[in-house]
Amino acid sequence: MKEVAQTGACIGREFSYELLAAISPMSERILDEALKQLVLSQLVYQQGAAPQATYTFKHALVQDAAYGSLLKSRRQVLHQNIAEVLERRFPERVANEPEVVAHHYTEAGLDEQATDFWLKAGQRGIERFANAEAIAHLNRGLKTLEALPAGKERDQRELLLQINLGTALGALKGYSPPRSR
Repeated sequence: MKEVAQTGACIGREFSYELLAAISPMSERILDEALKQLVLSQLVYQQGAAPQATYTFKHALVQDAAYGSLLKSRRQVLHQNIAEVLERRFPERVANEPEVVAHHYTEAGLDEQATDFWLKAGQRGIERFANAEAIAHLNRGLKTLEALPAGKERDQRELLLQINLGTALGALKGYSPPRSR
């Protein structure tokens, strides 16, 4: 039960049975029993029936406690597995929510992949006219980029992030300098 709660906490406040089952090494029977115990103990709420079920932690503090009980190295492995499974098995979700994959790659310490997904999240925000959101994603990408070694690839990534950031900032704040009074 503890391992399932910890894995669910890595996924997020809400997690699907399908994603949890895809990253869990447990058999379906053991996973189902652990989830049943979490629901009975009222640590998580269940909506729907497996395999379409989704689970939500009763409170953010419950999720934080489960997440905090993991060693950093184990958390990083789980985040990497989550990101890779999302890319492989949930391409529609990745296309609609690249910031989720970016978050998991960032937490996994895989800065190159994280930067690419922060860029995609920023571009998606610009496409949807969610410029404040795009700016936040692009700034996260620039922050993640700092961990990459200097070189041509890093420079190209930074250029793409900066160009998109300029587009989002221009759309949000305008292209003229602020007036002085």
